[in-house]
Formats: sequence, C-alpha cells, structure tokens
Amino acid sequence: MRKIIFTFIVGIMLSGCSVTKNRVTGDNAKLLTGTVLENAEIQNITNNGFFIQRAEIEILTPGGREKLIGTIKFEKPDKYLISLKSRTGIEGARIYITKDTILVNDRINKKLYSGTAEYLKLKYGVSQNLLPLLFGDVILNAECENVSIKCKDNKGRFNCPFKGVYLNYIIDCEASKTSMVSFGEQGVSMKYDNYFVLNTFMIPRNVDFNSSRYDTSIKIKIAKAEYPWNGNISFVPGKGYELIELR
Repeated sequence: MRKIIFTFIVGIMLSGCSVTKNRVTGDNAKLLTGTVLENAEIQNITNNGFFIQRAEIEILTPGGREKLIGTIKFEKPDKYLISLKSRTGIEGARIYITKDTILVNDRINKKLYSGTAEYLKLKYGVSQNLLPLLFGDVILNAECENVSIKCKDNKGRFNCPFKGVYLNYIIDCEASKTSMVSFGEQGVSMKYDNYFVLNTFMIPRNVDFNSSRYDTSIKIKIAKAEYPWNGNISFVPGKGYELIELR
C-alpha cells in the first residue's frame, strides 16, 4: 500500500502534460476577452476550491497494475485531501498535502506517515506547487506573465522557469487551457482528453500521466466533480496508528 500511495503522490506532483486532443463539451464556457495567457490564468480551476467526487484511477508500475477509486478535495490556497479506495469501496489511504506538510493514513496497515513537502523535493525532485498542472492549469512567475504568444494552428508555445523547473508549455488558444507542459529531466508527459464545462470552467475528463524515469503510468478518469466547492478540509490522524516519519 505504501508503494501505491507514494507512486500516486509522486505521479501527480510530477505532472507535466503532452500534446492532447482537446474536445470541449457543454455550452456555458466562460467568455474570455484577454490575451491567451490572461485567459488561461482566468481558466485555472485552482482559482477556487473544488471537489472531485469520483475519479477512476489505474496505476501501472513494474510491480503490477492497481485499480482504485479516488476523491480529491482542494481548499485555497494550498490544501489537498486525497482518498484512495478499492473498487469495492474500502478506503485504503487518506492523503493530506499542504505547501509544507504531508500526512498519510494507511488504513490497511494502520500506519501514519508524516513528513514535510521538502521530503518529496529531496527524494524525488518534485514539489507541491506543481500540483495544479494535473488539472491543466498554467503556473507562471513574474518573468513569464507578460510573454506574448503567437498562435499557429490553434497552438501557442512558450517556456517558463518555475522554482528550479523549466516548464515548456503548449497552450490551446481556442480553449484557453494548457494542452502540453513538459520538463524532460523528469521524463514526464501527461495527456488530457475530453474537456467538459462545469460552471464556465473547463476540466479534463481523462488524464493520462507517464513518467519514463520512474517507469510509471497513471490514468485518471474524472467521473463526477463539484466546482466551485466552498468546503473546508481537515485531516484526522488514525487513532492508534504507528507513526512513521518520512526522511
């Protein structure tokens, strides 16, 4: 279970994206009038809280294949709560992530893993602030916010350094969503397919993550979501669980 938990965490924190077929469904998309990057930032779903109520997750590693059901809650500005269940509905793990904390209830083995975001940075070279890339959001610094993008064949390309990671973006100019971000040193790609509109924001139905460096593939299908979501996130450590510090 621990391997599955941290494969999933590392997978979503490594999230970059590769070229996709974006199909937008629904007729209530947000009316956008700014530049390509301004529109993309407006479309970031982490501008608000959200609740992915059901996601079908398949994790493929050299050790085998695991199919799970997940939920993901996000509370601004930086709290995530992820629940991973078996296909029969038994919760195996609950994961709490903030900008400086990682807590994991391993309900199968009655263990509580505790660490800081620095643990993943040191061990895997990834950080919590890359998580919004999983949902097609753009992450920019001041150096990149005023980049002028020229669109050709509905695609705009630009590069942006962000906290030690060099992000290579391709933006879908019509949809105002990221269709590709890559950072080759991690050997990461993520494909989005079948965007749908939820309260004027576009969310990818299917997310296909691959990391050649870690020989890992994670497929996520978002089946049900609430956006925006105004709830609060809390984490209750497992009572009597063995505490294991991540170092």
